[in-house]
Amino acid sequence: MTWSTILVGTDGSPTAARAVSHAAELAAATSAALVVVTAYADRAGSPPASEPVPTEMQWTLTASAGAEELARGAAELAGQAGARNVRVRTGRGDPAAVLLRVASELGADLIVVGSKGMTSPTRFVTGSVPNTLSHHADRDVLIVRTD
Repeated sequence: MTWSTILVGTDGSPTAARAVSHAAELAAATSAALVVVTAYADRAGSPPASEPVPTEMQWTLTASAGAEELARGAAELAGQAGARNVRVRTGRGDPAAVLLRVASELGADLIVVGSKGMTSPTRFVTGSVPNTLSHHADRDVLIVRTD
């Protein structure tokens, strides 16, 4: 299989770092462009700082500037893993929705994400990015197992 554009989602977690490395290796092997995508929430929609934030909702604490920095760090990791044509994109909103929107805008052939949230009980309440993508993407999705 050949891909010309691969998208990888990251929230800065170790799970996402494994997905970035895996996507970078695929991009290097197929000479595909790699686009690192990070979502961020409006600060107004974020939980108060005094409340603990569940792991699957950590992305809501990332502002636009933080998302850009996070994506650039992941792009550097991708370059170290062998990807040569790496770009970054950030978007406001739900991470799965942002990934789907960017994939459509760029005509990406493949979306890569880590398996974070696939087995937690909260996936039924809040949903998980990999679960949502696997049901709604109109292109290939690779879920990198991280457990």
